[in-house]
Amino acid sequence: MLERDWGDITARLDRQVGRWHPSADEAGIAELMRMYAVPGISIAARRGADSWAAGYGTTVAGGSTEVAPRTVFQACSISKHVAAFGVLRLVDQGVLALDEDVNAYLRSWRVPEAGGWPAVITVRQLLGHTAGLSYNWFRGFHSGASHPTLRQVLAGEEPANTPPVRVSLLPGSRFRYSGSHYAVVQQLLIDVTGVGFAELMHTLVLEPLGMTDSSYDQSFPHGRGELVATGHQVDGIPVSGRWRVLPEAAGAGLWTTPGDLARLGAEIARAAAGEPALLSGDLAGQLLTVQVPGGDYGLGTQVDGERFGHVGGNIGYGCWLFTWRESGTTVAVMANSGGCNELLDAILAAAERRYAAPGAGGTPVAGTYLLREGYPLLVDVAGEQVTLTAAGQPPVRLIPLPTGQFLVPGLDCELTFGEGTVELRQEGRVDTAELSGS
Repeated sequence: MLERDWGDITARLDRQVGRWHPSADEAGIAELMRMYAVPGISIAARRGADSWAAGYGTTVAGGSTEVAPRTVFQACSISKHVAAFGVLRLVDQGVLALDEDVNAYLRSWRVPEAGGWPAVITVRQLLGHTAGLSYNWFRGFHSGASHPTLRQVLAGEEPANTPPVRVSLLPGSRFRYSGSHYAVVQQLLIDVTGVGFAELMHTLVLEPLGMTDSSYDQSFPHGRGELVATGHQVDGIPVSGRWRVLPEAAGAGLWTTPGDLARLGAEIARAAAGEPALLSGDLAGQLLTVQVPGGDYGLGTQVDGERFGHVGGNIGYGCWLFTWRESGTTVAVMANSGGCNELLDAILAAAERRYAAPGAGGTPVAGTYLLREGYPLLVDVAGEQVTLTAAGQPPVRLIPLPTGQFLVPGLDCELTFGEGTVELRQEGRVDTAELSGS
């Protein structure tokens, strides 16, 4: 049962975060919230017919209104994940084509030529952050200040607070995460359908999925009364005006709850499994397909092995949404603090240990593996004992896992042996060392 899972998880979070091997330094969620000055946090989980949600702390520092499951937060960059789902629904309907030049759809603004060169940008490239558009992180606007139109944002005209959107890399050549891509997505959808973005997303995604506590409308929180979490700076001080307004809604402007986000994750998993869903199985598969070899991003979606979803961070807020396909579990976490990353990481690590199915490791082979020039890894195998000697370090006996991986005791370092290789996973990053002479 999810309720039992999360009673245990929130009582025993790891302050020294590791993917598979928890440290002995544990703390409850309330203690970590105090440590990192996070006033409030909301968590929801869904697996089949089983769902659970809970709030912790308060909607504003020092306040008395407690965070509830229906308290809304800014979804930050998870907004991209939700928007991408809406785009793919239009692809399913034949309104858009993934590999069409976006200038064939845009009317009120067009991707500018690069030095007289008319670069071709596709819908797929926008969704996957491979279009090579200039880097922008949209920090929003004070609720009492002037707000630019979306076209002013794209053109970099006042009162926009970011540079104009331009092509700056060869389209399709590499991944570069940028809010610029989703500002263009937002304008494209408006131009193609003739419908306001918030209304369109309500029709395509929010209403069909029963996400009744969600909206891209920037006036939405004003009608929620006490069910709104005020954003806070890293030092715990409330954001001036309580939150920032995001005209660039597709990239960072969704207001929602973890419970609503979990509905989306579960729907994508159903579609990818070929079950009846709002999205076809083919497009769900493309949503979850990494677009650049060696990368970890599909179409509006972060993909890490069997886990998919998105993370996000706005001024005053932080969040993540992930689905573990093997266990069929979706979890979403939202906090009202810009300094919540360590707490979010601790919760994610605990969820990963509970719901992930680690890939099977191969048989360890003794020898010297080169991680990089000047950094050899010496592996010694004696029966069932595997010892690692890293460059400049004393030998350490590795801890075997049932799935075939090996852990360095006390460290967030997991080794997976392959054919003439060993992969080191540390803090979510994987580096590969090759067997010398292989």
